[in-house]
Amino acid sequence: MLRMKTGKRKAPAFYCMERFWVGTSSSQLPVRIVVLLAAVLGGVAHATTVTFEDLSIPTPPGYINGDTGSVPSGQSVSTPLAAGGLSFSNTFTNDYGGYWTGFSFSNVVDTTTQGYGNQYASYPGGGYSGSANYAVAYGDGATIALPVAGVVSGFEIANTTFAYLSMRDGDSFQDPFTLGSWFLVTATGSLQNALTGSAGFYLADLRTGSSPGILAGWSWFDLSGLGTVDSVSFAFTGSATGLYGLNTPAYFAADNITYVPSSVPEIDPASLGNVAAVLMGTLGLLERRRLVVRSKTLSKRLSL
Repeated sequence: MLRMKTGKRKAPAFYCMERFWVGTSSSQLPVRIVVLLAAVLGGVAHATTVTFEDLSIPTPPGYINGDTGSVPSGQSVSTPLAAGGLSFSNTFTNDYGGYWTGFSFSNVVDTTTQGYGNQYASYPGGGYSGSANYAVAYGDGATIALPVAGVVSGFEIANTTFAYLSMRDGDSFQDPFTLGSWFLVTATGSLQNALTGSAGFYLADLRTGSSPGILAGWSWFDLSGLGTVDSVSFAFTGSATGLYGLNTPAYFAADNITYVPSSVPEIDPASLGNVAAVLMGTLGLLERRRLVVRSKTLSKRLSL
């Protein structure tokens, strides 16, 4: 009797049986087969965490910002960046020395340099929990797209050095944050272009005397309340707003983005039929061989 131990697997699951034995203990017959058994086990969806550690980020400069080196002067190119199966919006414009919006990827560590020239650095210094790589979001409309619809559990979020020092010390665009100041990033989920919900995270909160202040480290941004989505976009608001909009640098750093697909790939019924036909034919052959072996064994015993 053939016994197979099975556990939870992503559908479709396949078993490759290279050799097993049939027959009696005194006359075993080796049978070589390869059987593809499509095991429909209900499809188990597993959480995926995007850490960015598999990315090869050139150092220098220590970041990927969408600049391919071939964008004509004065023109823009929008090409999403990819990591861990997710798609990160990015637009690079070759003007005024080159600038980008959306997302970039970085491994810059600089917690002291003020200003726009240090826009790629996370204030905690590197990625979450001492890792090297992370993402940086800039500007309203920065968007993460999922490969299939699912639930984004959340991610680790931090201030960039540019934004943190601007809020703490002030600069030519805003005064240092004081009691009553705040800086908020809002995530909005979408599914097939329909909004599913929103969630906010205060990168700086001095609204009251007991508020936590300006975020200096990494913190979890819970997005599970957005429900099933195929994309999440971000927008920035804050107390330091002037005639031309927000004066606080509209950046955040992100790491360990965790999402769970809401479905698994469907199995082609025609393929299942073909696999089943092969399996049944093979089992039939094994049964005939077993009967032949049994018959020969009985014949030998009767002749004794």
